Amino acid sequence: MIINTLIISISILATGAIILVEDWRYRFALVAIIELIGFILIMQIWPIALASVKLISGWMGIALLATTFTFSFIESAPSSPVSSRIFRLMLVIFGWLLVLVSAERFNEWLPIPYTNLFVGLVFFLSGMIYLALRMNSIDTVIGLLIFFEGFDVIYSSLEGSALITGIFGIIIISICLTGSYLEGGFKFGGTE
Repeated sequence: MIINTLIISISILATGAIILVEDWRYRFALVAIIELIGFILIMQIWPIALASVKLISGWMGIALLATTFTFSFIESAPSSPVSSRIFRLMLVIFGWLLVLVSAERFNEWLPIPYTNLFVGLVFFLSGMIYLALRMNSIDTVIGLLIFFEGFDVIYSSLEGSALITGIFGIIIISICLTGSYLEGGFKFGGTE
């Protein structure tokens, strides 16, 4: 019970922090923490080999994106105003309350552990909020990673297929590769 409460608390803190943080290094670290939380939840249901495929594919994608930013010398964006941060925080708190109210009903329909459903819905909704609030291509990739991690926690609790695990890993790495390309991580030809 204490471990489940700790996992739920860390997932809420990580999703709240990723909505508020402006620096790309902290965002990638928080996405890695979200991937780790998903791994811990999936590991309770699946064999560790299948669960580790999801963790490794997520961390490989994050490493690819971080490498793109490291070598592209992108300047950090100016800090957003306080009113914008308060709005984003209130929006994500509203999302958490929505998950808190609806998780019991969803748990009647989906025969999975409550912790997996709650954390999956928190990631799912936080990914949608992040996608709605950010406009850069790299932020779109981060929002998709959070969104798919929520979907993955819920779906993996229902279905345990090795083929789906492999396809999901390919999708995650493909999204990160596309985001890296769109941010200018791949330069062809001579010097600019």
